[in-house]
Amino acid sequence: ETYQQNERHHSKARLVRDENNRRIAGVCAGLGNYFGIDISLMRFAWFSLAFFGIFSAGISTFMIITVYFILWFVMPKSNNIYQ
Repeated sequence: ETYQQNERHHSKARLVRDENNRRIAGVCAGLGNYFGIDISLMRFAWFSLAFFGIFSAGISTFMIITVYFILWFVMPKSNNIYQ
């Protein structure tokens, strides 16, 4: 893949909620698609941050859940199944 093809591929990526691969709202699926990360890994990361936030002073579970809801509200739904 050349640099131009790579740039063209990344320029088409949009940060949208993936309604076809959603578990709750499609936020993790959309983030995984946008950053090129496995969706299951993205879900595991969000769950881990929220769960271990209970035991951490630096990251709170409330903050992680709040960020998730903000992304749910801000990220548009994908209109195309191929996005």
